[in-house]
Amino acid sequence: MKFGRYLCVLFLVLAVVVPVRGVDTTFWQIGSFDEFLQGALTGVSLSKEGELTLAPEAQVVFSPEEALALSLARDRSGSLYVGTGHQGKVFRVGSDQKANLFFTAHEPDIFAMTAGPDGALYVGSSPEGKVYRVAADGKSSVFYDPRTKYIWALLFDAQGRLYVATGDKGQILRVDPTGKGEVFFDSKQTHIMCLELDPQGNLLAGSVPNGLIYRITPQGKAFVLYQASLPEVHDLALDSQGHIFAATLGGAGGKGTPELLLAPPTGTPSGGVTTVTVTASADPEQARAKTQNPPIGPTTSPSFNRQAPPAAPLLPLQLPQGRGALVEISPDSTAETIWSSNNESIFGLAVRNGHVLFSTDTNGRIFDLDPKRDGEKLTLLAETHESLTTRLLLGGSGLYAATSNAARLFRIGASPTREGTFEAPVKDTKSVSRWGALAWRGEVPAGCTLQFYTRSGNSDRPDHTWSDWAGPYSNPSGDPVVSPPARFIQWKALFRASGGASPRLDEATISYLNQNLPPQIHSLNVSTAGERTGAAGLGSSATLSMGAGLTVTPATTMGFGGPPPTPSPGGKAPLTLTWQADDPNGDQLIYALYVKATDEQEWHLLKDKLHQASYTIEPSALPDGKCVARLVASDEESNPPTSARKSELQSAPFWIDNTPPEVKLLKQTVTGSTAEVQFVVEDSTSPLRSAETSLDGRGWQDVFSDDGIVDSRKETFTVKLSHLDAGEHVLALRAYDTAGNPGVGKAVIRIPAAGGQAR
Repeated sequence: MKFGRYLCVLFLVLAVVVPVRGVDTTFWQIGSFDEFLQGALTGVSLSKEGELTLAPEAQVVFSPEEALALSLARDRSGSLYVGTGHQGKVFRVGSDQKANLFFTAHEPDIFAMTAGPDGALYVGSSPEGKVYRVAADGKSSVFYDPRTKYIWALLFDAQGRLYVATGDKGQILRVDPTGKGEVFFDSKQTHIMCLELDPQGNLLAGSVPNGLIYRITPQGKAFVLYQASLPEVHDLALDSQGHIFAATLGGAGGKGTPELLLAPPTGTPSGGVTTVTVTASADPEQARAKTQNPPIGPTTSPSFNRQAPPAAPLLPLQLPQGRGALVEISPDSTAETIWSSNNESIFGLAVRNGHVLFSTDTNGRIFDLDPKRDGEKLTLLAETHESLTTRLLLGGSGLYAATSNAARLFRIGASPTREGTFEAPVKDTKSVSRWGALAWRGEVPAGCTLQFYTRSGNSDRPDHTWSDWAGPYSNPSGDPVVSPPARFIQWKALFRASGGASPRLDEATISYLNQNLPPQIHSLNVSTAGERTGAAGLGSSATLSMGAGLTVTPATTMGFGGPPPTPSPGGKAPLTLTWQADDPNGDQLIYALYVKATDEQEWHLLKDKLHQASYTIEPSALPDGKCVARLVASDEESNPPTSARKSELQSAPFWIDNTPPEVKLLKQTVTGSTAEVQFVVEDSTSPLRSAETSLDGRGWQDVFSDDGIVDSRKETFTVKLSHLDAGEHVLALRAYDTAGNPGVGKAVIRIPAAGGQAR
């Protein structure tokens, strides 16, 4: 247990509750299994409790110039055999670790091999392959032709009979020592992927696409022990107590590996491999990246296919994300999933001292799982830094692992390696930051060392523009980080052993302080009597934050659209300023508003200490004329005075108009009971918006200007009246400007009595 960790978690929870200030120090901590799993392990193991220690020594025993190592076998003399793709080659690695090309099949892929009781190696080739018998001197012959597309597994029983697992008919064939074969079991599945024998001599088999695990008696009577939730049972292993362990997997869309691992389509670069559930990267720096490649073509092709020209370059496997699960079936037939992942598929299996060893397709990982009844104990034993660890095989005191991406054979010993490293994932602090201290918790036995290094940069992936590794730091209580200020940072730990002891790292923390960036004002708008203007320019202190732009709403012309406003109780529509602003550091912002006429030099403060994003004033508080507003945003409430930042933005020009239009009577003409009256209306500041008339105090009616549209600062209006009664009438004309100011004028009309004259 990691003492003090829960106290740190409580502190972080409390910190979330308290409002964050711009000057707060941030702590980047890595200390759990999942957090460490995001980094790169080289010679380092990771326990489920989140503890890093030196891993068992891993040595590359053999590295042929092939893309895929597909199968492993070991004979009685201790020699190892590696079956590869796509050249149909089998290599032999002797006990002295010297390797040579042992056999080449006519077919491209070797998925199955086993050592026979006669000392020969039996090799199953695909596709449309055969079972070859290869003697110790390398002489080969066709032992059996199954007349099937794929050979997935080979296994001898105690009577020397060979079982052949095939696809795409899903049959198991049994071949006697003379090479005579027959169908032993027809699963009605597409593929039988793996074979094992239980202590009673029953054959165990795993299938695709229904994920079935069969137990088949020597007489051929089959019983389904288990149906997995994933479509493929890829490998099987047993322990000494009779527990069965099954590696199950499924690709995108819930399909099994044989349905998704296809031959490269026409036009694919030479040497390319299209398959599923493998994370592709030959570069440890990019081992975490996953490239997705959707399935193509028909749905009957098998795993790890297929053929490339002889001199093709090795290319990374590029496969969609898959799922995996490790299932344990007890002797009483109860089944339990003891490990699962939604983004990592399991391929190889082995059992050693009650522990289950399994390999995956993420950075070629190898796990050690102790399936105790009081709780499983999981350890990430090693990372091969290949796309996929295909097969596992126990031999002598070591564990052998075959990988694909570049075909390699690793030997993983029992004693820890002398030196290993862990590289943390890159941390994005969101803005340029200054670094505090690097502190850590762990244990360093006498003679061992545990040292830390850091580097920083402003690109999201470390490259030549990053700083060099700085360090070492070794003080658990904290050493100042000397890497230059930047947005991104990474640390690594170097483990060195002494004797059989290893350092242990429980967690590491780097503190940092973000650079205080100025606020960002995105827009400033002024609305006055239907007129809306946008932000026109930036003040001198407005700057851009790293990785972000400051956008404004420009206004190149004055707008006078919209209906007349609703007047305030004082008769005038209010003037409203609204804005949008935020702070890259998440600081609390405070605002100040200024205004001035365009012919003035000095700004006049309207209001400061504003926290809301709008402010309304009565237009009568400002003189008539062309004005401009300025907004100043500050983060001073979240930062000390020495580091507080400001930004400002000016609005587009807008007009203040408190003077109503002037309405004048030009002339009037009376003829009998009809009258024609002409007014001229002029506004000193704003265009006119509308006009209306009223006769003798009755209701108002809209009237158009003589040119047909009311839109200028000066308009004439001609009103024609008919059927007027004799006597005096009053015609009123009321006109509005775009600022909402009404101007009123009148004409007095006298209609004579019959036979009289108008006055």
